Amino acid sequence: MAQLDQATKRLQTALDSLERAVESRSGSGSGPGGGDGGGDGGEADLRAALDLARQENAALQDAAGAVATRLDKTIERLKATLEA
Repeated sequence: MAQLDQATKRLQTALDSLERAVESRSGSGSGPGGGDGGGDGGEADLRAALDLARQENAALQDAAGAVATRLDKTIERLKATLEA
């Protein structure tokens, strides 16, 4: 469970970073592809944050799958114990 909690925290951090990047980009007043190239850094930040969020999401899905499998096995053992 600790691994799942850590993955959840990392995902939340990545999503917060992505939200800050979006807010700073929309707050800067420059449209997509506009300006003197200053938007490239914002776009790169957004892409990096999105990539990180995707990686964290994949890690969370893996961890959740592992937890679900372990819970299913534990439930099966408990049922078998109770039926015996």
